[in-house]
Amino acid sequence: MPLPSKRDPAELARTLEPWFAERVGAACRISDVGIPEGTGMSSETLLFTIHHNDRSEPVVTRLRPDMTDWPVFPVYDLAAQAGAMNLVGRYTSVPVPNVRFVESDESLLGSPFLVMDRVGGRALPDMPPYVFGGSFLDEFTVDDQRQLARTVASLQAQIHSIDLDRARSDGFDLSFLPALDGDDVSRLLTQQRAYYDWARGDLRLPVIERALDWLARHRPSNPGPTVLNWGDARPGNVLFDGPTPTAVLDWEMVDAGPAGVDVGWLVFMHMFFQSLADVFQMPGFPEFCRADDVQQAYVAAGGREIDDFDWYVIYASLRFAAIAIRTSLREVSYGNREMPDDPEDLIMHKSMLYEQIDG
Repeated sequence: MPLPSKRDPAELARTLEPWFAERVGAACRISDVGIPEGTGMSSETLLFTIHHNDRSEPVVTRLRPDMTDWPVFPVYDLAAQAGAMNLVGRYTSVPVPNVRFVESDESLLGSPFLVMDRVGGRALPDMPPYVFGGSFLDEFTVDDQRQLARTVASLQAQIHSIDLDRARSDGFDLSFLPALDGDDVSRLLTQQRAYYDWARGDLRLPVIERALDWLARHRPSNPGPTVLNWGDARPGNVLFDGPTPTAVLDWEMVDAGPAGVDVGWLVFMHMFFQSLADVFQMPGFPEFCRADDVQQAYVAAGGREIDDFDWYVIYASLRFAAIAIRTSLREVSYGNREMPDDPEDLIMHKSMLYEQIDG
């Protein structure tokens, strides 16, 4: 479920108008405060327009969620998100929003926030899922759908092409990333086990523990170099004007690691959404984000061949299962669903994950 906004628009405007006025050096007025529809599982996102110097500028503000109200992640590093977008904007042609400000002082709104220019375009919704119909993807032929997936794969290849050592030597601040040496796979698995332990509280979910053990036993033999990982790398986090991407969004899961982490996530996330369409006997988009299309387009755009690709798809399935604990428990806490007798039923794709590690 999308994270509900708990901000009063009028109060927000009154609070932010002098803050913006100080930064632009002129009186400011804020109008059209709202929230985006259909997406947003973790950070709180607000849309509004700032008016100053006879100009009207639409912006987006992302705020760290209330950390006492079932946050999806234990840490929200808005400076890291800004750093990632600035890095991609500097070293690639991938369209990313222009970051205006990062405010770390929590006294103003009760949480840190960042402000970006708003970019036009349409996104594929998560709620209700785009596979249920009603999104712009309905307008696309099967060939166009497949090309859209290839476009996202090519964006991934460009992001992964960033030479992080060069960026550091250029003086770019990469402190938002982990150390770029050592064993990426071991670090990522350690991170996921720690996240699972945080997310589950007093619960135990054997499917996740078995998946973690399976991943450790079947480690990829050649994970390749460490690259910038977008993290939540999928079409739903890209704005499009027709088939053309206008902005790559949602960097809150940014990390560094093998390229397969992002490419496997792209393939798995559509597998998950398509499985929902299958459950509800809807056609969905079975030709969208096909593994062969995605991998071929990724390599054609300059990415390396990804060995042991299935490992990264299962790793994505494990990551999403752990996240599902938090999002589902939040729904329980909000009274939107009952706590299941079997905690594993908090994970909508638990059967898929079992099949992946037992198959």
